[in-house]
Amino acid sequence: MVVEIESDKIPFRKQYVSITIILINVIVFIIQLFDPTGYMFVYEAAFIPGDFFSGQKLWTIFTAMFMHGDIIHIFMNMWFFYVVADNTEAYMGHLLFLITFIISGIAATLLHTSFTIFIPDQMNIPTLGASGAIFGVIAVYGILFPNNRLALFISYVPVNMRAKFFIIIYLVIQLIYGFLLWGASSTAYFAHVGGFIAGAIIALLFKKLKKDRF
Repeated sequence: MVVEIESDKIPFRKQYVSITIILINVIVFIIQLFDPTGYMFVYEAAFIPGDFFSGQKLWTIFTAMFMHGDIIHIFMNMWFFYVVADNTEAYMGHLLFLITFIISGIAATLLHTSFTIFIPDQMNIPTLGASGAIFGVIAVYGILFPNNRLALFISYVPVNMRAKFFIIIYLVIQLIYGFLLWGASSTAYFAHVGGFIAGAIIALLFKKLKKDRF
């Protein structure tokens, strides 16, 4: 669990895109629960690398980032997203924030898919979740607000650190797990890395352009 040490109290009008994204994810998850097949619409709307390479159901690269596998999955994703999204949306603007979220989600899926080339068994395993897109927002938050302090609760003990250190540690953890559990875990760790890289690139470009402009 992650929380900001000091709440910025961003007004709703400056974060309505992120709130809308959360609502869409919750609504989609509720719809998934009513899937009569019991598969939560996974094989209809989640992303399957094998389908992508065969040119089928390409739209799932978008729909998959609004789906989740269970209540813990969606709760943790939406909580983390809520913590970092308000600052990023208020500072970047609604449209750029939305574009960043979507591009990060797509980049996350594409990087994960590229690794399945080396693991054929994963070609037909569906991937779903907003994690990749959220990692993009996390990267933006850490770059634009490096000195904001976050508290990471480990076994109910809060560990406080600046955002810039937090995102570096978090990225390293994803890389380590990605290589150690490559092909043996249902979690697409390289998708997290892909989303993070996309978000970081956008944040750095945004920061440079904003600096040059003013």
